[in-house]
Amino acid sequence: MESAPTPLLRLILAEDACLSLRYHPHTPSHSNLSIALDFSNISAAEISNIKFDISDSINTKLVRTSPGALSVPFVLHAGQTNSHNISLSLQTVYISQKMKGSVTYFVDNGSGKEEKMVNFSLPLSLALFIVPTPCNSVSFEDLITSGVLDKTSSASVPAAAGSPDEIIEMFNNVFKLSMVERIGNAASLYGKTSRDDELCVLLKFGSANLIVDIKGTEQQLVNSFVDLINSSRF
Repeated sequence: MESAPTPLLRLILAEDACLSLRYHPHTPSHSNLSIALDFSNISAAEISNIKFDISDSINTKLVRTSPGALSVPFVLHAGQTNSHNISLSLQTVYISQKMKGSVTYFVDNGSGKEEKMVNFSLPLSLALFIVPTPCNSVSFEDLITSGVLDKTSSASVPAAAGSPDEIIEMFNNVFKLSMVERIGNAASLYGKTSRDDELCVLLKFGSANLIVDIKGTEQQLVNSFVDLINSSRF
């Protein structure tokens, strides 16, 4: 008997007394990221003329069909939720950043329509652009010794951060890496980015700390992965 699929996790992006906005990033394609937005009317009034906008950065831009904010093509009645997809275009996926934006809309308060605005900050981390990719131990060893992954770095995490099983689970679920094998106090993991750059990670569990050795094809990728580890809550 097949198990039911796990529901997609929708994270809160913005919320006020009338509108709740949640988001879920889709699997990226090269340098583009599609994001599903769920707009929920949590008031007793009708919401209309919804506009969504993000302040472009040098690296990341909201894909628009015309200049200015995106018009969301629906009206939300009281208690209603509807979804809309947006796309972001990135020059590099190896820079963690927070994109500032806003949603404006009109709410019918019974005596007329009142304009409201809610601001948000959309986090974009390297983990969004890592694609879990199977790799066996022989292929992993060949890759490590081939010299192709000539960019390296390392990080250290206190042993109190969690048990080896808990830490490996975090590298699987949060950092999107696939387990290759675990032998004794060491574990190897592998992943690819949406740009097909490879990432090999070796975890060494000690009594005082965890050493994370990282090899990749791009130095910026390796450095950003170290930053991702250092900024994460273990």
